Amino acid sequence: MTLPLTAPQKRSLLLAVTIIGATPSSPSQNSIPIPSADIFIEPEVIDNNTQPRRANAALVVLARNSDIDGVIQSMEQVESKFNRKFKYPWVLLNEVEFSAEFKKRISVLTDAPVSFGVIPHDHWFQPDWIDEERAKEGRKSLVRQNIIYGGQFDYLYRNMCRFNSGYFFRHELLLPYKWYWRVEPDVRYFCDVDYDPFLFMEDNNKIYGFTISMPDWEQTLPTLWSSVREFIAENPQYLHPDNSMDFLSDNSGETYNLCHFWSNFEIADMDFWRSEAYMKYFEFLDEKGGFYYEPVQVGQFTKMMTPMRYVLLVLGIIVGLHYILSFTHDEYGKATSVSRITDFISGSGSPHRETIPDQYYKPPDPVYTLDRKANATFVMLVRNSDLSGIMSSMKQLEDRFNRKFNYPYVLLNDEPFTEEFKKYISALTHAEVEFGLIPKEHWVQPPWIDEEKASAARDSMVNQNVIYGGSVTYRNMCRFNSGFFYRQELLQKYRYYWRVEPDVKFFCDIDYDPFLLMQDQQKVYGFTISLFEYPETIPTLWQHVRGFIKENPGLIPVDNAMAFLSDDGGESYNRCHFWSNFEIADMDFWRSEGYSKFFDYLDEKGGFYYERWGDAPVHSIGAALFARKDQLYFFDDIGYRHEPSNIVPREICTRNPNVGVTQVKISTMSGIRV
Repeated sequence: MTLPLTAPQKRSLLLAVTIIGATPSSPSQNSIPIPSADIFIEPEVIDNNTQPRRANAALVVLARNSDIDGVIQSMEQVESKFNRKFKYPWVLLNEVEFSAEFKKRISVLTDAPVSFGVIPHDHWFQPDWIDEERAKEGRKSLVRQNIIYGGQFDYLYRNMCRFNSGYFFRHELLLPYKWYWRVEPDVRYFCDVDYDPFLFMEDNNKIYGFTISMPDWEQTLPTLWSSVREFIAENPQYLHPDNSMDFLSDNSGETYNLCHFWSNFEIADMDFWRSEAYMKYFEFLDEKGGFYYEPVQVGQFTKMMTPMRYVLLVLGIIVGLHYILSFTHDEYGKATSVSRITDFISGSGSPHRETIPDQYYKPPDPVYTLDRKANATFVMLVRNSDLSGIMSSMKQLEDRFNRKFNYPYVLLNDEPFTEEFKKYISALTHAEVEFGLIPKEHWVQPPWIDEEKASAARDSMVNQNVIYGGSVTYRNMCRFNSGFFYRQELLQKYRYYWRVEPDVKFFCDIDYDPFLLMQDQQKVYGFTISLFEYPETIPTLWQHVRGFIKENPGLIPVDNAMAFLSDDGGESYNRCHFWSNFEIADMDFWRSEGYSKFFDYLDEKGGFYYERWGDAPVHSIGAALFARKDQLYFFDDIGYRHEPSNIVPREICTRNPNVGVTQVKISTMSGIRV
């Protein structure tokens, strides 16, 4: 709906936002006329009892700092295919401290909690009681046989096998959890996982879930089975009568047929590993030294201790991998075929296939029929040093909107993007991503600017504690965003853009296409937040705006939004502006005769450098003067935060399910459509 502007409401359009934590140099809020009933804040606490039921579970990754690329790839897939819906926490473990860069780049990949842990020395390294000469001879023997990870320097692999067999579930970060899903670097998930496997395991008394089974290398475990048989003979009380010995042995336990579940994927109960029976079993094997004298990994005991009904083959999660390998590797196909697994496993409740009940599935996402798209793109002005911040913004934007709509990205920089930057950004989306270098003449301070005058202005602003007052680079950016970004070669083919900055937050899912809304309703400028500009940064801006209007009255439409900019018919500027770090707009509007002349006029005055004109007031004044007010659009349903301000829509959307959420209700003012 559209309401006329009343006298007390003239400035109230800027209150399309809750200002959080205004800085000391912000305009005093006491000077802002607050309209009655136009904006009010209602605290609302989300009832935790309405949250969906969850298992006490975590996703566990054992990785090194050098595994960063592989971990990112795996986590992105798990998040996309499963955890975006379920938000289970992540625990990453390393034998050394994770680097700050590793933590930063991993943490932005998920909205779930992420913990980083160091493995205790005695849980990781080769024990002192191991005979190193004997272990070294064992490694040499395996090298001669061309056994994978058998070599002189592959003792780290043995450390890992021993840790995964008997120590990971004892780590202090995992002690609070019962269930885990093991995730390794550089794995692939081909299908969406739309149900909760942790709850399925919990409700159906499962303790171990797997996807792939294959034979082990016989040369790596020559004495393992004899040690297993010895343990069984000494501890028969620990074996379940309905165990899976037939999976392990073709002759009732006399010999081992080498079958095992491939443990790089497992969803299991850590309380099972912590049980008396398994702990005694692991300690018995550990004392034999086979982890170092032979590269063995404990997994067989699971099958002997566990009743048949406790073992689950989660067939649907990576069935694509099974089929691909079966088609391309004959021996692998023979070893891992479902029929072979079921041949080995007998007894009640065969684990090779179980139907997942509907109760464990999340409701399906809406089906989007993308029969048409706008000619639009996301635009990001960033530097290589902004990598973590822009990854965070892109991850949220993809999760909240673009994974459904698949609009392209254009990233611009005044220096060449590094290959590392390009690789990490491109991995965040399935949409097209292009990287552009800004021409020098579009970015740097023009040669006709009087540097002595500009330098004096900067010094004066520094003395006044004006934010970015001493920065030339900030001024370059404001001038570029005001009049040059839409002229970039990579953007010439697009009409609409959505500006995205590093380290912003999107609180709510965006289930419609704002680009098509702008196109179909003939809008030219969309915003979320409006506030005051610092008066010290624009002392002469309005007098030059008035000069342009006087010289070019034919470019100003009658039904413009001057009332948003001025409380006295254009005599003075009330400093209201749309915060341009979020804007969805029509670049053809910026390319129009009216705005182009307006920008060139202002640019010639030098105010971007002699003062500190920002792109936000320049864009806002341009949109308010050269567009009809019904062509401006307030996106009050997009939950958004750019420090220090945010907007939360009329309908509550979750920022943190455990804290209250502030809801802002705003009326329509000044003829701008919502």
